[in-house]
Amino acid sequence: MIRLLPFIVKILIVSVPLISCSEAKSQEKYFNDLGEIRFDSELDDQHFKVCNEDITLPFNFGGVGLVYEGEKPGLVKSFEEKYSYPITEGQTGYITVRFIINCEGKAGRYRVSEMSLSLKRMNFDIGISQQIVSITKDLKGWKPFLSNGNPWDYQQYLTFKIVDGELKKILP
Repeated sequence: MIRLLPFIVKILIVSVPLISCSEAKSQEKYFNDLGEIRFDSELDDQHFKVCNEDITLPFNFGGVGLVYEGEKPGLVKSFEEKYSYPITEGQTGYITVRFIINCEGKAGRYRVSEMSLSLKRMNFDIGISQQIVSITKDLKGWKPFLSNGNPWDYQQYLTFKIVDGELKKILP
């Protein structure tokens, strides 16, 4: 047993840095997978500015919920008034629009993903997805998130359930 002790110590000395390195890589992947919305000159309005490029709070930070004038009913009303698309069989699934609300309550850096009801990647008819994005970009009731009296940038997302081209539900 005493002869095994130096061998066990060597294994521990070698494995501890490997475990911490692996853990750091795992944490790095986790943070990168949060979906930070970085500026992309090909997609984003160069005039939209965030107040702190390094910290963008995730949606619903601190359990606040939707920070929109008129709250969810006001947001839903905008889509009910503006969205119009003919019933189109097979155009069923979810469209999610993610974006940032800056500390001034202005929105930008829109990202879109589309998937079927079984959560597999799909592409909606361009008329449906463009209309959803256009209405989302036209929403003017966003408010800055305040914490201890200080405004913060935060990420927001809206997911639209579409069934045969008809807008059925807006989440969250």
